[in-house]
Amino acid sequence: MLSLGGGTQSTVLALLANDGCFGRKPDVAIFADTGWEPPAVYKNVEWLESELSFNVVSVSANRSLKEDVEAGVNARGRPWLSIPAFLSDPDGTPAGMNWRQCTTDYKINPIRSEVRTLLGIPARSPVSMATSVEMWLGITTDEAERMRVSPDQWIVNCYPLIDLSMSREDCINWFNENYPERELPRSACIGCPYRSAEGWLQLRKSDRDSFDDAVRIDESLRASGHNATAMFRNRVFLHSRRVPLREAVEADAAEYDMNREGHWGNECAGICGV
Repeated sequence: MLSLGGGTQSTVLALLANDGCFGRKPDVAIFADTGWEPPAVYKNVEWLESELSFNVVSVSANRSLKEDVEAGVNARGRPWLSIPAFLSDPDGTPAGMNWRQCTTDYKINPIRSEVRTLLGIPARSPVSMATSVEMWLGITTDEAERMRVSPDQWIVNCYPLIDLSMSREDCINWFNENYPERELPRSACIGCPYRSAEGWLQLRKSDRDSFDDAVRIDESLRASGHNATAMFRNRVFLHSRRVPLREAVEADAAEYDMNREGHWGNECAGICGV
């Protein structure tokens, strides 16, 4: 199976697989919908469904990460904050980050559950040692440190783009050459705290509705009565500057104008690893 994030690398991986570049094709590509993906990602996955010769299946945790963050609950409906938000003491001193649980609950577990379903293995039932599933992941040479051994013995993580010695830039060039009429989306949840400074600027520029929604949810995290305020006894932010999101992005814009020749990340750090 191919783990489809809907962004640059996983899209190119799926298209290369469809073209037979690896000698065989996945049985299925699985897209884990957190309920907080950018509209461009949903449109891209929909396009891939019509483009690929193998099935694309969308799965979820039957919950919306966006709604859960706003409500201050986790994927089980209990008071918690699942995203790796930035924390600061009341005086503004940085106080680390929250523990990241969103990837496991809203991406990895739904994908694993769907694989079990496709294999006909009930939840929590043991998996036969004779069962082996290859999980193709769209990791490129510039982020090889993200390569991991699967914690499930019956799942073998594979990295076809690494085998082709392809970087993220190689993926973009290949896509632009073969699909010049289309644009690749950035695959990061709208309110992901791992979003880079340029990522926030790009979101504000290209999808103002999503950006405004992220601003609203960022403000809700510091509202009286929100579980995040009660749990951490710290101020909680989506942006690494640890100031309100709209203010942080204004500062990013001013800094970007002064450093146009600098190196800014194009996408989230890819910590999710799917």
